[in-house]
Amino acid sequence: MAKTLDTWKFDGDYHRIVEGGGPTPLDWGGDAEVISGYGILDVQVGLWGAADVLHERLGIMPGMGVTLSNGFEVGSEVSINGYPAIVMPGGSGTYNFHIMFPEPGDPTRYRGAPPEIVQTFLRALTYQNTAETIPDDFSRLVSVILSNDGDGTTGHDFEQEFVTFSKWLPRHGPDTGGPGDDDPGGGGNLPPSIGGNLNRGAISDSGFPFAQMTVSDANNDILTASIGIGEPRWGYFLASSLSGGTYNAQTGIYTISGTPAFVQAAIQKLVFVAAPRPESAPASLSSIFFNVTVSDGTASTSVRLDANLWTNRADVIKGKSTSEKLYGHSGKDKLYGNGGNDKLYGGSGSDSLNGGSGKDAFVFDTKPNAKTNRDAIADFKVKDDSFWLDNAVFTKLGKSGSEKKPAQLKKDFFTIGSKAKDKNDYVIYDDKKGKLYYDADGSGSKYKQVEIATLSKKLAMTYKDFFVI
Repeated sequence: MAKTLDTWKFDGDYHRIVEGGGPTPLDWGGDAEVISGYGILDVQVGLWGAADVLHERLGIMPGMGVTLSNGFEVGSEVSINGYPAIVMPGGSGTYNFHIMFPEPGDPTRYRGAPPEIVQTFLRALTYQNTAETIPDDFSRLVSVILSNDGDGTTGHDFEQEFVTFSKWLPRHGPDTGGPGDDDPGGGGNLPPSIGGNLNRGAISDSGFPFAQMTVSDANNDILTASIGIGEPRWGYFLASSLSGGTYNAQTGIYTISGTPAFVQAAIQKLVFVAAPRPESAPASLSSIFFNVTVSDGTASTSVRLDANLWTNRADVIKGKSTSEKLYGHSGKDKLYGNGGNDKLYGGSGSDSLNGGSGKDAFVFDTKPNAKTNRDAIADFKVKDDSFWLDNAVFTKLGKSGSEKKPAQLKKDFFTIGSKAKDKNDYVIYDDKKGKLYYDADGSGSKYKQVEIATLSKKLAMTYKDFFVI
């Protein structure tokens, strides 16, 4: 009978886990494919062998398009990009489960789901071992079984795949078959390591949650790191803190590749910006987490970093006489550059920025709001200082420019007055009121101008005072 069901880039994947690690995706590359000419009837996932029922569990990675009404408990309703499924009887709710796809309007009948729906589900699956101590020789196989409905001629078909989780994975090296190969080979290399201070700590909005995280690889392989915000609604990674790579704001996942040193530096410099809150809300401390996975192309290591996030706390941040970068947070912060050529990032919240002496740059890289995110510039000096506008936020200013190489604002994009005169007057300085605006369509009527900042009146400002990053 002809084969009618197959999966690619999934069977044979294997991962390294460590004590205290977070949920690890079964599909390490996020590229599993389900190939079937017919609908998928059911999906069965379970741990192979005797499970540690207290510590081993299966789950779903947030932001991947899959939601569960009650975990993997029997009867839990599953949504896969809006396509409904349900958890069937017979599973444990934690370490094994079975889902099927009910007919719309008749929950007693089931249908075959499109292969791409099941593919999305596989990419979202995770495994976690929460035991405080994991034996060095620990190894766990996770079985995934798919079946389709055939066509009455070729018949019903099924496919079983295995993914391995181990504390140590010496089976890696130049002689391996690579990911997706049933026999990974016998190389002597080890998978990447994630270390440093991974303890729960307090972080501020617009802070550096991974500043003390280290990444290494014994064989100095090229690594790919995936850094995900536990829930994308909690906030986002600041565009100017990204070191290339790709960032999906909807899923909250940032991916970067390079040498171990490059990947470590990219992770450490990430800035997390909390979702906006009313400025009238009191300062508060909330629990959040991040998932970090580092892969060498064959094996991966994952950790979960828990943190306590301060929001709406007013900070006073003072620079020294040297050139520095000063970052505000979500409250009404006060930043003082003092001496040196400083860069002042107010972050979210309505902040007070004082550059002091030197050639300072006032950086705007969060979405402006006249009520909740409007900064006051105390001492802007046309002769010395400048405004840096992030084109990820101020999208009409063009794609040219970066923090390393700022691009001069185009002359036609700037005007002086109370409002835009032309359709490309995106940056407006009202010299009578001392206000700076951004208007996404200039003199057009689709968008209203938004006040970015207040500063002194009657400044002899020109387009030369603005740069795009």
